[in-house]
Amino acid sequence: MNAPEPPSSNGMRYLAVGVLCVAVLLGGYFVQLNAKVDRQREEAAERLVLCRHVEAVVGVTASSHEKLQETCKQLSDQLLKGATQG
Repeated sequence: MNAPEPPSSNGMRYLAVGVLCVAVLLGGYFVQLNAKVDRQREEAAERLVLCRHVEAVVGVTASSHEKLQETCKQLSDQLLKGATQG
């Protein structure tokens, strides 16, 4: 007489499906995060270009010129920092 086979466990199947779902969710999250960082980087680059354009075109007073230069430097630093991280 043959011994009956134990019923197959679906545990491994559920684990594989669960891991796959988590991977898809994490992938979607990282795609959205990357898109957000790219938009912020583009916006910072546009602000830097505008800042430098204003700095070059507008004849501002010495104190305003220094403030504008500092703002442009901060934008440039922010853009470079984002480029090295991304």
